[in-house]
Amino acid sequence: MKQDEYLDKLPENLRLIIQLTDYRTAMILIKHYGGSDYSFPPLKSISESHELAEILGFNNLKKLCQYWNGDVVYIPKPDRYLGILRDKRIEQDLAELGADSKIQRELARKYNVTTRWIRSVRKNQLSPSLKRNTNNQLDMFA
Repeated sequence: MKQDEYLDKLPENLRLIIQLTDYRTAMILIKHYGGSDYSFPPLKSISESHELAEILGFNNLKKLCQYWNGDVVYIPKPDRYLGILRDKRIEQDLAELGADSKIQRELARKYNVTTRWIRSVRKNQLSPSLKRNTNNQLDMFA
């Protein structure tokens, strides 16, 4: 997985989860366990019927358990990072499914955002250098 500007904004544990798995897995973890410590079981004790295997997928659980192998890991509270992760999931879905207007409407419903937001994410995905500053004006010197 390539490093990008979003990873720098995330706590170390969340960055590791993303690097070991993907943005979707990180988002699911913080939705379910955000703001608390989670004890990843030792690799040898997991199975496909483990509660996390059913939520994350067995391969993702295996990667996380292989890395942390019985360690207790703090999963950050979702409030601050959910938007960043949601937008990365939208980018992944746009890359996988395409970006026609029907797909954009479906993604807007799926992520509970507007189609305008989906188009904005798509625009940033295509040309990340056109970042807006905090007062919604284009940077004259970018």
